[in-house]
Amino acid sequence: MAHTGAGEKMTTETTWSPVEGDLQTILASHPRPLEELLSGEVPAFIMRGAYDSDHAAALVRRFYDRGLLFDPRTRDEKIGRVDIGTSMGGRGSDQEAFFAHAEQTHELFETFFDGYDDPVELIYDTLTALAVDKRAVVGHEPDGRRYGPAIFRSYYEGRGHGPHLDVLARDRLVGGSRARYDIIRFERQLSAVLCFQPAEFDEERGQTFVYRKRWDPSLPKGWNKTWVGDADSAGIDRVRIQLEAGDLYVFCPEFVHEVPLVRGDTPRIVLAAFCGWSQDEDEMFVWS
Repeated sequence: MAHTGAGEKMTTETTWSPVEGDLQTILASHPRPLEELLSGEVPAFIMRGAYDSDHAAALVRRFYDRGLLFDPRTRDEKIGRVDIGTSMGGRGSDQEAFFAHAEQTHELFETFFDGYDDPVELIYDTLTALAVDKRAVVGHEPDGRRYGPAIFRSYYEGRGHGPHLDVLARDRLVGGSRARYDIIRFERQLSAVLCFQPAEFDEERGQTFVYRKRWDPSLPKGWNKTWVGDADSAGIDRVRIQLEAGDLYVFCPEFVHEVPLVRGDTPRIVLAAFCGWSQDEDEMFVWS
């Protein structure tokens, strides 16, 4: 398999690698960044140090101080992941409960970042800048009910995400809870992830991998169970997105991606959001 690291080309024939730089640098050489992600021309845009790492560390301490996160070394009960925010994937099957929880998330985020830069605002501003002629807004229903604006995901030892895809077009085809929300009208889907705390580094664990394979309806049931070996045998390009606190990246989750299991006592903490994109829409809906 042709593998590359984050922003560097290893000894390989592939030229499919993430692009790094600040917003101005990226826009100077990539006039339509989000469209390049959607087409698969670029696997990810990475903005190093987009958020103040000292602010990130201080907010992580605030999570602990308020009992929203726990120290795995002082807790007998094994919990693999803690979400701070409203997950449509986890709560979307019950719309009444989902929207009630989303409002609680909005209330929490209204004051939680006081004294520090607002990381949710950073994600929205970055998506708007990369879109060039569209504006990122909190996803909502026609009656005004709002989705969760973004979500903190904390992955403890032994937890991650196996190979998977996030695809609105698939939801339109097969149904499911997301097909019942107004986001389903958007043609394509993107994702933004801001690192607050990296897990212990390992070549194959705790970081994100993106594969040069986009969803298509012909993927067989259970394809992800043997994906890593199958992709290796097929020579499918894979890139590793290795992040430090304050790094932000944007990618298209319609391409196969995974977060192998975290190891060690330091949880991987990120702020993440999905984004719905359509060619003829002036707004992009963001949700978690």
